[in-house]
Amino acid sequence: MSDKKKILIAPLDWGLGHAARCVPIINDLKKNHEIVLAGSGRVKSFLNLAFPNLEFIDFEGYNISYPDKGSMAIKMMLQMPKVLGRIKEEQKELQELIKTHSIDVVISDNRFGLHSDLIPTVYITHQIHIQAPGVLEDRLFKMHKKYIDRFDQCWIPDHAEVPNLSGALSHGIGLDHAKFIGPLSRLKKVETKIIYDYCALISGPEPQRTKFEEHIRSCFIGKKESLLILSGKPEEEAVVTHHNITTISHANDSELARLVSSSAKVIARPGYSTLMDLSALGSKAIFIPTPGQTEQEYLAKFHFEQNQIPIIEQKKLTFERITTCESQNIPAIPSSTDFNSLL
Repeated sequence: MSDKKKILIAPLDWGLGHAARCVPIINDLKKNHEIVLAGSGRVKSFLNLAFPNLEFIDFEGYNISYPDKGSMAIKMMLQMPKVLGRIKEEQKELQELIKTHSIDVVISDNRFGLHSDLIPTVYITHQIHIQAPGVLEDRLFKMHKKYIDRFDQCWIPDHAEVPNLSGALSHGIGLDHAKFIGPLSRLKKVETKIIYDYCALISGPEPQRTKFEEHIRSCFIGKKESLLILSGKPEEEAVVTHHNITTISHANDSELARLVSSSAKVIARPGYSTLMDLSALGSKAIFIPTPGQTEQEYLAKFHFEQNQIPIIEQKKLTFERITTCESQNIPAIPSSTDFNSLL
């Protein structure tokens, strides 16, 4: 693609991970092309802070929520009518956006309806094979593949060979139009002295995001070990220190890399974007999967088996369990992709 194009990039509104991993793609493509971003809510706040000079279109997401307890896959199935309705709506809205904004290419991070017969479209996912209990897994895979096949390309943010970060989520599944583009992280490794004993990376949709933050905080209140909480709230600007706990609502990429690198150990959800960031930084990690989130449960198990990264169930999370874990580094898997060459 040699001529300058107008490219619409729209990530899923499921936490900030999908938007965060689009950052290196945006940074690469905006050198030669005009980029238009789309999203809503916390995704909008994040992208506006990261790219204040880029055009932004308010574009409603799926408003998916985690369950307080039980299986995420079952919760997803119950929300499916709402999601399918929104997919149909966004498909119609996209055709209008293409015309009114003269869009040449669409890059969708896990938004199923953003394909078109008018222009080339790209779908980004790390989870082609959705993890779910029983017969749901096969049904979800078939449904997902049906949507993926409507796009011209499928980009998988991982390596095709071993070692890789996604395991069975993306490997061993043949898709003719799929391309492994390597891990995506907006963070770069920095050398800095250790300031905090622990850093808690808080991520994901509500209500589990807040539950995770509150649980971690309660574990460290009154302890001598220092804890840095990175809340992942780009709509806020707050830094609060109370005794041994410092809470920062949001940090830009370079500051985030420095803060995480200045922590001896990182406590985090094993969400895929978090995995890619921790791999880029070479951080020592402890994983707390979101209860009922089968993808995170699989990734935690995969990286325990491959890299001995310790896992603690959220219901069993205590200060003693955290501090007695032998945390390990996620292996650094470097990636450098020329996204212009893929389009």
